[in-house]
Amino acid sequence: MELTPKQLELKRENHYVWANYLKNWSFDNSNVWYTTKKLKIAHDSVKAIAKEKDLYRFQYITRQHLDLILFFSKQSPEELQKHHKLYLDPFLQLQAAESLYIKSGKRDEKVLAHIEAFKSNTIENLHTAHEKGVDAVLKSLQRYDLTVLDNIQSMCKFMSYWGHQIARTKPFRDKILASQTNQELQKIYKESWWFISYILGMNLGKSFFETRKIDTHCLLINETDEDFITSNHPIINIHEALNENDMAVPSDEEADFFYAISPKLGYMINRSDRFKNGVNHVSLDFVKEVNRKLAFNADQYIIGTNEIQLKIYRKFVGKRLSVIKEIKTN
Repeated sequence: MELTPKQLELKRENHYVWANYLKNWSFDNSNVWYTTKKLKIAHDSVKAIAKEKDLYRFQYITRQHLDLILFFSKQSPEELQKHHKLYLDPFLQLQAAESLYIKSGKRDEKVLAHIEAFKSNTIENLHTAHEKGVDAVLKSLQRYDLTVLDNIQSMCKFMSYWGHQIARTKPFRDKILASQTNQELQKIYKESWWFISYILGMNLGKSFFETRKIDTHCLLINETDEDFITSNHPIINIHEALNENDMAVPSDEEADFFYAISPKLGYMINRSDRFKNGVNHVSLDFVKEVNRKLAFNADQYIIGTNEIQLKIYRKFVGKRLSVIKEIKTN
């Protein structure tokens, strides 16, 4: 298929948190307050943060990479394994075709441009499609309209987006990598993560969708004097039974996932009875709790509506990754 010049542009700067979502913390629809790598406070465009170059770019799949990808896939139900294969096969086909092309000794700039575009843009384009798919849902929720999720397609898109937003972030990847004690395996994990993260997001989304009638879905209105912040890992498990200072895997019931949709609105998918289904108003103590936990689980960026608030929470940024490394060392 012939690609347009626009489609051939390489998407190298991969945002792992949707820039349009981050604009909810902006007063000019562009700039937000955030913490830098050195935990300074800066004010800049949402396009400048929560991104990593080539995070989703295809990397050559060796037998070791393929074995790891298939290992993750085989932990899933058979139906999902088939979906994983549907997404993986085009990359394997591209790799085989590129190998034949290189062996031919020919050089065609148009062919090379198509190959590079496929490598750089495919996963990024999939995430963009998930984001566009929930735009109307998020706008409805911001009007406190939960009826949008009565539509099964809207709920399916929202849960898919939810799962991917957990699995696609750099902090999520880095925590997984940090927990690996074998350096060679850690390297293979990192090189395969561009695809593993996508199938994990797919699995999480499907799980949230399938348990939607078991879980408690809560819209949380924040009318307190403090805004919700967000981070470069914006969906986190804040179940009260979890101990932040260990790496124990939570039980299926220890799952209260929080997402700040805006400074004044959050959404939770809970296994606990902390909130009731539907619309809830939250306390100042709750807002402070989730803000601290969002900072704790971030590795660099927390994003807010003002500089003063970020100065309060920046001391918690990166603590989760530090705990994981310390436990692994000991």
